Amino acid sequence: MRILFKTLGVVVLCATMQPVLAENTAEAAAAAEVRQAVRIEAPSELPKAAVAPAAPETEGGAGLALPKGFDAPKLDQKAVAQAPTPAPIPVADENPAPVMPACDDPRTVELVETDRGTALMVAPICADQVRLSLTDRDGAILKPEFNVIDRTLRADLPCGRVFKAVKMMVGFQPVSVGLVPRELPCSEQVIEAAMPVEEAAPAAPAVPQSGCGNAFDGAVVDGILTAGFSGCNTGEVVTLTYRDHAFDGIANADGMAQINLPLLSETAVIQMADGAEQEVTWPEANRTIRVVLAWDQPVDLDLYVLEPGQSYNTFEGAAHAVAQTAEDALGRMVHTSEGAQGLVFEVYDSLQNGGAQGYGTVVVTDVSRGMVPTGDHCGSGPLAGPDFYVMSGGAEALQEVHFAFTKSECGSELSRGEYYRRVDDIRPFW
Repeated sequence: MRILFKTLGVVVLCATMQPVLAENTAEAAAAAEVRQAVRIEAPSELPKAAVAPAAPETEGGAGLALPKGFDAPKLDQKAVAQAPTPAPIPVADENPAPVMPACDDPRTVELVETDRGTALMVAPICADQVRLSLTDRDGAILKPEFNVIDRTLRADLPCGRVFKAVKMMVGFQPVSVGLVPRELPCSEQVIEAAMPVEEAAPAAPAVPQSGCGNAFDGAVVDGILTAGFSGCNTGEVVTLTYRDHAFDGIANADGMAQINLPLLSETAVIQMADGAEQEVTWPEANRTIRVVLAWDQPVDLDLYVLEPGQSYNTFEGAAHAVAQTAEDALGRMVHTSEGAQGLVFEVYDSLQNGGAQGYGTVVVTDVSRGMVPTGDHCGSGPLAGPDFYVMSGGAEALQEVHFAFTKSECGSELSRGEYYRRVDDIRPFW
């Protein structure tokens, strides 16, 4: 019964609530329609996403003109100024530079045959300041003109000479390289037109030869032969030849002439003008070390011999005539000369086994040009690069070497290397 009453109650409740629910549902639907109408008619306050308008079609493709009502974007000039500059796109070089050799690459020195002759090629050259000199077979020094391109030095060399060494100063780095001695060939050149030769000034009339040079009276003092001639014509030139060197003298108004020449051995053979020979002796030769400097140009050269233990720079502060006057000096200057016509010479002597042991060094200085050469003593002047011989003998084996000074530029101060010449080929010893 209780269950029956509960069921009836539920049925009655549902019947009672149905009209109410139907009314509420109808009201909700009406309200939804009202809200939907409001959303449609009222403008939305939410921002709308911008849509880029389509570009208008033009004949031949997409048009570039902007549609009406669409403004082109404007750049912020301040932001553009602060923006980093984009890196440029690299462009390939049509003519790339050749790859240069590194400064630490091995340096090559070679002689190359060219259409103009023989050229010296040195690479790599990694310095702005370069000095170059070559030594030939006779010991003469040549400073050729050169240029440096792509770190390669090139110097055209004169033909007909034999070079044995290359010396350079590349920046602060000294370079010394020996060359295989070979004569540089000379190619024949056809001279199309010859320049007219100016007539030379008439030579002074020759002095008649009296024949006085075929005999002399001689005396040997300190190893130097003094030969006297008599019965000569005034101004006549007399000549004696010793070891292929001609020593001259000029007769004075009294018909007298005199020649001095240095001996290099105990027995010397002197040849006179007619070819006849005369023998003279120097008894002290076997116990004397002798060094002779000889030259035949009117320049003033000085001879120095640095004895064992002497500093290499001692010759610069003392005159050569008194350079060996110290108490412990072994030798002395026996004969000195100034620049004059004909063959002139200077002589240094030292007793062998005088106490010191070791080697000496020969140095020759050119004092006639001073420190700033001018005129004939520089450039292409006839006295710009004087030739000379250095001879040694006496108690040592006979030696003779020919050398020459480097020609210097006019008006520029001589460098130390141009002012003197060290003769390493002859090193007298005690």
